[in-house]
Amino acid sequence: RCPCKVVGKINKGDRLVSSSTTGRARKADLTNDSVFAIIGRAIEAHDSDGEGTIEIAVTRN
Repeated sequence: RCPCKVVGKINKGDRLVSSSTTGRARKADLTNDSVFAIIGRAIEAHDSDGEGTIEIAVTRN
């Protein structure tokens, strides 16, 4: 578990991938993102379209 800077709306339990904004993660879209790009799962929600920090569970592939 660790804090992670994110961008966009994220629900608890969503898978996260790196975003085009440097140093930020975003919600994974599994129709376009590879499952091998997933960096973790959100433990908290982020309700804003902007940037913020949430707690995530880091995973490995």
